[in-house]
Amino acid sequence: MTDKPQRGRPKKDPEAPKQRYFLSAAEKARRQTQKRLRDAKKRAEKTTKVAESKRRYARKLEEKVGKVEKALKGDATTVIDTGELASLPPPVQELVGNREVVFQPNEGPQEEFLSSSERDVLYGGAAGGGKSFALLADPLRYCTNPNHRGLLLRRTLDELTELIDKSRQLYPKAFPGAKFRESKSTWHFPSGATIWFTYLDKDKDVTRFQGQAFNWIGIDEITQYPTPYVWDYLRSRLRSTDPELQKSLYMRCTANPGGIGGWWIKKMYIDVGEHNKPFPAADVETGRPFFWPQGHEKEGQPLFYRRFIPARLTDNPFLMADGQYEAMLRSLPEIERKRLLEGDWDVADGCAFPEFSRAKHVVESFELPTNWPRIRAADYGYASPSCVLWGAIDWDNNIWIYRELYVKQLTAEQLADRILEAEPVSYTHLTLPTNREV
Repeated sequence: MTDKPQRGRPKKDPEAPKQRYFLSAAEKARRQTQKRLRDAKKRAEKTTKVAESKRRYARKLEEKVGKVEKALKGDATTVIDTGELASLPPPVQELVGNREVVFQPNEGPQEEFLSSSERDVLYGGAAGGGKSFALLADPLRYCTNPNHRGLLLRRTLDELTELIDKSRQLYPKAFPGAKFRESKSTWHFPSGATIWFTYLDKDKDVTRFQGQAFNWIGIDEITQYPTPYVWDYLRSRLRSTDPELQKSLYMRCTANPGGIGGWWIKKMYIDVGEHNKPFPAADVETGRPFFWPQGHEKEGQPLFYRRFIPARLTDNPFLMADGQYEAMLRSLPEIERKRLLEGDWDVADGCAFPEFSRAKHVVESFELPTNWPRIRAADYGYASPSCVLWGAIDWDNNIWIYRELYVKQLTAEQLADRILEAEPVSYTHLTLPTNREV
């Protein structure tokens, strides 16, 4: 019989002399250099971590000092927790600790809305999430500055009256001495800051704000405006000559899904970026982001950022406590229930698929197999939007929509150009005829 060949590595003879390896001077130098480099990197990483820790501590300390300064100036909306209060000197603790907390945001979306740093933020979704009250509280942070000018809008006078009534519950407590002047519908604060409450029922009337300047602009229930004209025009009124306020030029709005203007709000905030994350502002018609032009020192950077913060009824523990309001919302017809209870922006009156749900019917991006047949469908409109959809058909005849174009006021030729822009095709593999006799 033939011996089977051994598998694996042969065993070493324990009695065999050990082999010694001698490194050249160049190899020793290389290894020493590598070791020194690794040690230097470790020291650099350690130094970086220490520096970052000190920077975080400095930021927290700066925030704490800012809170204390605002609290001592009379800003009762500033919340200082127990841990922060304990770290303050005893005289400051006594002064700050005796303040009544007039407003403290609910954890979650309401808190995120009030701490957002983006230029333009929508707080929208389900009814009862505390959107309007958060919108009322937001401009108060600047009312210790005499140059603060705020503007808060509703669509009709009746709706504005309700908003003013809510402000009467908050503003005088937050700033003792604040007065509301009925003749001008304006809150005046002890520092000299003002917040103007007014209504705007016709889009064209927005030009009455021409020549005026505000560092904070808000609209409650912005979906009641049929087009983005009002919101776009008000952006031209957002300015201040105060260096402190120039860092805090904000536009804030709230909304429930639906309404006459729900279509443009959905395009401007809902469909363009990840929810609760900042994204570059874009043109609502074309979807193209706004960038600083060529030759500018900020060339290629976004002009400003937007953010959409979803609101849910569950964010408001006061309305959720006994379940009565939730019961009322659950009793509504299907479309209104999805809008006001679930905060669903995808349902619409008369839509072909009222059962559509983003959670059920939208998936994470994935690479489509190359052998899935592709289709394109279009419904042309001019005054009403044109819709173009791109789909891929899988092996079970399911259609996966992977691209959409939804625009209006484009001629057929302009729409064709936009389709070609959205659907780049390489013609390098084609042989084109040299004349028209094909």
